[in-house]
Amino acid sequence: MEPVTLNPRPLTRFALAAALAPALLALLLAGCTNPFTPANPQPPSGDAIVEDFSSIDALLNTMGTAIQTRTTTGADAYIHAFAESTTTGQRAFYAYHDQSVKAFWTSTHLGQSAPEPWPLALERRLHSELSSIRQNDPYIFSWTRDTQQSSDTEIAPDVWLVHIVYKLYATPATSDPVLIVSGFADLLIQQVGSKWSIIEWHDRVDPAYGATNTEVTSFTYQRLSAP
Repeated sequence: MEPVTLNPRPLTRFALAAALAPALLALLLAGCTNPFTPANPQPPSGDAIVEDFSSIDALLNTMGTAIQTRTTTGADAYIHAFAESTTTGQRAFYAYHDQSVKAFWTSTHLGQSAPEPWPLALERRLHSELSSIRQNDPYIFSWTRDTQQSSDTEIAPDVWLVHIVYKLYATPATSDPVLIVSGFADLLIQQVGSKWSIIEWHDRVDPAYGATNTEVTSFTYQRLSAP
């Protein structure tokens, strides 16, 4: 089955602060949540991850915990959040890049390909690529709903469009948290039986940092950089 596609539309332009205010950052690190957004993933305990895909928020929180858990267990939990086509008629996951980031990446990586759509087989590389950015520092990953977009919308039977903001922080022991990944995504999330999974990821650059920033990057940049 062909993937459900999302009609491209202009990016929402709004300014974001270059750094979180101390009070807001304290809330982030404390795991404070908004009743209208998924909770920040809980810091992993050891290597165990409870894989919960019973709702959209549970799916997102499982993915966040998986990103924070930089082990094979974390990588497995991460990839289980995406749709995999094993029989005819099942949808398979595809990611679509932010085009400005893709253009910058290809201009600085001459001769290297930038596959699009990005399939599940390549998505398996992303977890290790994220883990390698700051190898010696623990991570905190957060999802929030993109309030500049519409709320979660069912666009087809059992298929929902969800707009999210994602941020990944490294947390050195001797300094303040460092933002290393930030961006937006329009997600198509399906429900099959009791499991929710992501079938499409349309990435959008965070305009506060832009397409050419290599210190605070998007998932598009990290996907294309994954070996």
